[in-house]
This record gives sequence, C-alpha cells and structure tokens, in this order.
Amino acid sequence: MKFILAFTVCSAITGFCNNTSTLPTKYDSWAECVGAGGILIQDFSVELEDKINKEKIYISYFCNENHTNETTTDSKSKQSKIQSSYFRS
Repeated sequence: MKFILAFTVCSAITGFCNNTSTLPTKYDSWAECVGAGGILIQDFSVELEDKINKEKIYISYFCNENHTNETTTDSKSKQSKIQSSYFRS
C-alpha cells in the first residue's frame, strides 16, 4: 500500500486554514510518510521564518492510504501551483 502526505497551512491569528493539499510523492510506508511531513514542516519553517513569526502560520499534516494508481495531468499541474504558492516569501 502506498501513502500520500496531505497538509494544511493555517494562521493562529485568524484561525483560517487553506484547503488541504497533497504532495505528488507516494510513500511506501506510514512511517516514511510521517517522516516526510516532519521534513516539510522543518523546511517550511526555515524558508519562511519571518512570515511565520509575523502571521503566526503553522502546518498541520497527516498521511492517507492512496487508493488510486494514477494522477491526472491536470491535477498534477494544479498541485504544482498550490505547492509553489506556500513556499514563496
């Protein structure tokens, strides 16, 4: 079974959270997926430290079993746009 990493970016000030996003990577185990979530949060906090401190942003993540074998080209394109918007300063 493969696992996908899903995450949400939230503001502790407003209480608002963006829609849940997923990464295109499929992980071979639950532990590998959870570890990738930890790395995602660490990278996010280093790259956007000033914005995170100012806006009190945090990430919540979880792993789900992937029940599909294919991702459409359209959804890959949308996901790429979503991901890049989170990591801009």
